[in-house]
Amino acid sequence: MLKQQILKDLKNAVEDLGYPSTDILLSIPQNSSFGNYTSNIALQLAKLESPKGKQSPTEVANEILEKFGKVDYLEKIEVAGGGFINFFIKDSELVKNASDLDLLQKSTETSKVLIEYGHVNPLKEVHVGHLRTFILGESLCRIYQSQGHTVFRANYQGDIGLHIAKAIWGIEKLGLPSKELSLEEKADFLGRAYAEGNKSYEEDSVFKEEIDKINIGLYQKRKEFQEIYQLTRSWSLEYFEPIYRLLGIKYDRCFFESEVFERGKQIVLKNLGKVFEESDGAIIFPGEKYGLHNRVFVTSAGNPTYEGKEIGLAEAEYDAFNYEKSIHVVASEQEGYFQVVIKAIELIFPYLKQKKYHLSYGVVDLSEGKMSSRTGNVVTVDDLYHVVSEKVREVMKKSSLGIDQEVVRIVALGAIKFSYLKFSPRPNMIFDLAQSVSLDGDSGPYVQYTFARIQSVLRNSSKLPKIPMESVALDKQERALLRQLLYFSETVEEALKLGHPNLIASYLVELSRLYNLFYQECRILESEKQDFRLKLSLEVSKVLKKGLNLLGIEAPERM
Repeated sequence: MLKQQILKDLKNAVEDLGYPSTDILLSIPQNSSFGNYTSNIALQLAKLESPKGKQSPTEVANEILEKFGKVDYLEKIEVAGGGFINFFIKDSELVKNASDLDLLQKSTETSKVLIEYGHVNPLKEVHVGHLRTFILGESLCRIYQSQGHTVFRANYQGDIGLHIAKAIWGIEKLGLPSKELSLEEKADFLGRAYAEGNKSYEEDSVFKEEIDKINIGLYQKRKEFQEIYQLTRSWSLEYFEPIYRLLGIKYDRCFFESEVFERGKQIVLKNLGKVFEESDGAIIFPGEKYGLHNRVFVTSAGNPTYEGKEIGLAEAEYDAFNYEKSIHVVASEQEGYFQVVIKAIELIFPYLKQKKYHLSYGVVDLSEGKMSSRTGNVVTVDDLYHVVSEKVREVMKKSSLGIDQEVVRIVALGAIKFSYLKFSPRPNMIFDLAQSVSLDGDSGPYVQYTFARIQSVLRNSSKLPKIPMESVALDKQERALLRQLLYFSETVEEALKLGHPNLIASYLVELSRLYNLFYQECRILESEKQDFRLKLSLEVSKVLKKGLNLLGIEAPERM
């Protein structure tokens, strides 16, 4: 890679000048007039004691330039204001890079990575807030796989506990429907039952006591609750499956609280007096000893909390996958929870130290107000998909292609997934239904349309040149496209490093913008540079397709 070559030659120049070894970074200038890469190494070295004594960043930069010398892959190197060093790659090297484009450089150090995402509890509807963990988690899986890592997809769902007791109480109050229900109707009924149970639990002490008794009975597996519990649990799991298929997710393993809670409690009790302490009849982890906060792992009633169950899950997941790294894609509301739980897990299972990570993402609310399963104020995945699909159909009615249901599916899902992934995971996100269905600008359909446009160009050509692109005098738009292609691999590497697929989304939008500008200003078919421009278009389409795939989005051949 050209970036690696620049780094190597820059490192040699710095060391030849007698400076101590230091990390050297190359960044991508926002303004292309500052080159393909820029480095602030001179600013770093100016703070150190140099062989020549104290020097300004500009003086250090000029020394580096002199030592760097002339190389055959760079057009020029220049010192900019403040001592920044800008590197300009030759047009011929940009062409060669695109011609020999290896879409992704796989990491030399690969590992087994468990990515746990989803986490929708049974007896709840899947709403647009839940979508963020599904879409973000699946994209991370694909990014890790693209770099050569072995990825295991896991889901962890809470099918026992107070939230289930609330739902069952609500089901008993509403009464099971006598008629046969569709999957969507079952999910809607369970969502209403949970909202009813939660509302009653918070507002009426009598109802609260009834729900608490149900909760105890579920842990004890009492027969009077098992029939309704097993029936409605099966409804939920049946309802989840088509959603997984719709989103393109296939889990290697789904774990449930009901299968780990007993083991979690056993491990906590075994470590009482070592890792855990007793407090007012409950068993807690003394997080304050580690700069965290104390949390209950087993209640005074003898039931494991979410934290206690997490201990059993940690053992089960490692036994199942023997991973080197585990990433939990869970909302930022659980940051404190994971800090304590991971610390406790590391003390109990030393072999898991530094292997578990919480990838925190901001919660999703509606533009109309806060969304919550507890109140029933939600927009379900089914609702969203139908609304966006209808918007796509409206647009397609205006085209000459007519309505193709498969294209509707691909574009609707692309619009939804991109609307989540174009944002950095960390901040909270306000979900605006109107903006999410937009098919223009900063959107999935815009990138998909650009890919489809290129396929149309390629179909209309008499033949596609099979030879590599030859160096030609580049137009401004051609050079801009080649420059953007240069950055694909490192964008993916940075997205993996930070856990931020939005970097790939932004890259694809910019590549699409540049191609559409190129398409408007540079004639492709029957031009003097037809072969070159067709090959350039082909390479752009490869990157668009690969980038969309990393986001879990399909690239339609026609739109």
